[in-house]
Amino acid sequence: MTERDDEITIQPLAYEDVPIFNPSGGYAAFILPGVLILILHQTLLLGIGMAAGTARENNRYRDLVPVSRHYNGVFRIVLGKSLCYFMVYAVMGAFVTLCIPRMFNLVQLVQMDDYIGLMVPFLLSTIFFGMMISCVVRYRENVMLIIVFTSVPLLFLSGISWPQSNIPGAWRAIAALFPSTFGIRGFVRLNTMGATLADIRFEYQALWIQTTIYFFATCAVYRYQIIQARLHATESARKMKEKIMKAKASSEPA
Repeated sequence: MTERDDEITIQPLAYEDVPIFNPSGGYAAFILPGVLILILHQTLLLGIGMAAGTARENNRYRDLVPVSRHYNGVFRIVLGKSLCYFMVYAVMGAFVTLCIPRMFNLVQLVQMDDYIGLMVPFLLSTIFFGMMISCVVRYRENVMLIIVFTSVPLLFLSGISWPQSNIPGAWRAIAALFPSTFGIRGFVRLNTMGATLADIRFEYQALWIQTTIYFFATCAVYRYQIIQARLHATESARKMKEKIMKAKASSEPA
């Protein structure tokens, strides 16, 4: 065989392999967009959980919602708190997902209208999810353990670092409970793969479904917390009244 025959045998066609969605071939361009969404998800849950833990620690009866204030409906409480979280993380999310990839010269193919269409339900679903689970946070330190324990599993369950087809069905069902799963999948396809909002219809609709479910679940949780806080306050007032009556009775002359 001649040298030309050897070349043809080794490489019949001369071509240049360029990955479409990862032209640099680096690990950062592959994994970092999903990690950025996970950072938003985890830090938002961390902030909501720490706020709930602080509220309980500052309350005499360890209640999540104090009854010393006048509340005009559960919906107003939930919408007011969620609006505060949303305004803060709308700015934070834009910086993390738009500025940081540009700083590291990563691929950015997302369009602004598609980006807003994904981020709005993602932030809302994460906020309501965090407010719903904040009822189990008794101390500020508890939420730190939850965030540290769930960060790596959520990254694997999203299907970005481990093939989604190889994830068992039970774990897929668990992954569907977290907004980060659909947020990571949708953002990676929009930002790195050049998809549109219509191409991620499943993730987009799933986030809005989570937003609706977690909103009503949060309202139910807060309603229960307000009822418990009122019961604690009523019971404390009754005990204090009994002590006053006993003190007056003991001080009266026989």
